[in-house]
Amino acid sequence: MKQRTTYLVSSPEYTHPDNFELSPESLHIKTLHAAREDRLTIGYNELPPELWNVLKQCNEVFIRWSTGKPYESVDPFGSRVPAGLHVFLKPQREALPFHHRSSICTLLNDAFGLNKDECKGFEESFVEIPGGYQFYSPLKSIEQFESFVEKLLCKTDYCRARVAPLGSADYIDLKYDAVSQTLVANSFWSRPEQPWQETVKSVEGHKNIEVGVLGNDPPIAPESLTMGGVLHVVAKDDKLEPVMFTFPSRHHRSLGSFTLTTPLPTGLHPKLELAISPSGSPLKPPSEDCTLNAYFTLPKALFVDKYQLSTANPQLLKSLNLKRLRNVSGETDLEAPVWGVTRWGSSILVELDEAGSTFELPLHLRYLEPRNGTDQAQVSFASPSVFWACKSEEWSMMSNNPFDRSHLGWEHLFPEQTMYYHLSPATGEEAWKTVDVPVLDLRYAGIVKVGTVVVVLGGFFWVCWKVFSSFAAANKEEEVKKTQ
Repeated sequence: MKQRTTYLVSSPEYTHPDNFELSPESLHIKTLHAAREDRLTIGYNELPPELWNVLKQCNEVFIRWSTGKPYESVDPFGSRVPAGLHVFLKPQREALPFHHRSSICTLLNDAFGLNKDECKGFEESFVEIPGGYQFYSPLKSIEQFESFVEKLLCKTDYCRARVAPLGSADYIDLKYDAVSQTLVANSFWSRPEQPWQETVKSVEGHKNIEVGVLGNDPPIAPESLTMGGVLHVVAKDDKLEPVMFTFPSRHHRSLGSFTLTTPLPTGLHPKLELAISPSGSPLKPPSEDCTLNAYFTLPKALFVDKYQLSTANPQLLKSLNLKRLRNVSGETDLEAPVWGVTRWGSSILVELDEAGSTFELPLHLRYLEPRNGTDQAQVSFASPSVFWACKSEEWSMMSNNPFDRSHLGWEHLFPEQTMYYHLSPATGEEAWKTVDVPVLDLRYAGIVKVGTVVVVLGGFFWVCWKVFSSFAAANKEEEVKKTQ
């Protein structure tokens, strides 16, 4: 088991040796105003059986959770995913058919406290995407995961103390691949409520611990990040080692921000209006060969019509300030009601026209279950990830980034030679959005049934009357001709 903790400070004064106390077995940090990332690397032989039995059935597993609370992005942790829980996996081809294995949902339900109706089984709950399968849940709290990790992995009070901050993390990543047979867990805090003050110890089960206190320096190349500060390996180094290093980065923080609104009235065809700030016409990309994109995860109650947004409708796309719908995965049946859809929903990647600063995405509402006493319901969904995708000259070196983050849901839809600049939600922007939509009020269900029968029968008799009228008119005209 390996542990790495990185503190990202905004001022060099926090790296001064007086801010630390060293001992042969520990490093004491007096106070740090800093963003923080924890990374834990666990070998398969250190994993409990209930976890390993699921992971070994997969070639790759990526689990990402992002908070719905506002947080500030900072390089090299500038990448974002929509709020909620995202699961991407690629099952082993030589293993048993994956839909016979419900253990993946059992694990997710136990670890994250999901509603069992959300994840029933692999075949019922995951949607196929290029290169694998995806599951999404609008999970707003990670407290269940904190308890799960503590119960499953922690045998000491020190371990429990290290796990305790997970509930306040801005995002958590879990990554497993069959080649290395290791599970890598990352957690990130952008701005803690209190400065970090802690003692990092080398104890049984936690002996390979690296601590870095780093800051961003001016990059030496547009695609790179440069960081400097101090590093220390607990119980191995006898002093803080100064360090400075440069690396190409796949993900960068953009200075732009965005807001998402749902114009009224919504009805059966809600619209999402995305506004980019600072506004301008056109928006200024990081470089000339960049495209502006938005990635949405929509619940099954909402969907886009990929035929409506086809490039065969250029005038419509232009009026919406959209260039094209890059990809739609998941539930896209245009006729199915919400109770006829078993999977979680759909993911959408749309390319925006940077000539504008406001963009509109038309949605469609599935028929929802009737309610008693109301004709309105609320559908909740997460704000999108918005980013520039740019051609990279240093793409082959980006895996050397010690903070690299991949498989966020859309990279497989771009060439490998791509880097990303992520926009943040505007200050005060909520990550979770709701839209009021119409539903059938059961109090009026009888009236609706009778009214439907009356309308259908009325229409049927009207059609019959028109048909017979046309025949009668034709016969009368024929008789007139004969009399002449």
